[in-house]
Amino acid sequence: MLVIETRRCALRDFLPEDEAAFAAYQRDPRFAAAREEAGQEAADPAWLLRLFAEWAAEEPRLNFQLAVIDRADGALIGCAGLRTKDCAEGQGELGIELAADYWSRHGLALEIARALIDFGLSRLALSEIVGITTYRNRKAARLAAFLGGRLEEAPAGGAVWRFEKSAIGS
Repeated sequence: MLVIETRRCALRDFLPEDEAAFAAYQRDPRFAAAREEAGQEAADPAWLLRLFAEWAAEEPRLNFQLAVIDRADGALIGCAGLRTKDCAEGQGELGIELAADYWSRHGLALEIARALIDFGLSRLALSEIVGITTYRNRKAARLAAFLGGRLEEAPAGGAVWRFEKSAIGS
């Protein structure tokens, strides 16, 4: 099982017993409202966990969608990933979501993003990491800008943040 540790979190493969906590934070009205404001659609949590398990079993593994676990109490507090399957050679796509109770925790999303970027650059030997979102997703825009991402327009009113190896370290 893959585990990436940060100061406050463990990023690990999802387990079947994570489904209830995963579904609960996604049903939270604050989370649902933020997802809608960002222009994102909801998906069935059980289906997503099956998909994440399929990705984890693939050889070679191209998509790393991980449970975010609070190291202090073992609670599942989000989902974060680095996916390479549908990306150009040497590129990966970063994504992070946190349960509403964990928003505004000083630098938590930044800590997770840095761990995944480091994993992508060092372990996966990626040269570029992108974050694809909508222009309405202000939280993702703030995080990407803080990490030094370069904004580009994407089809259908989307936004792409690019993090190149030369700009974010090796």
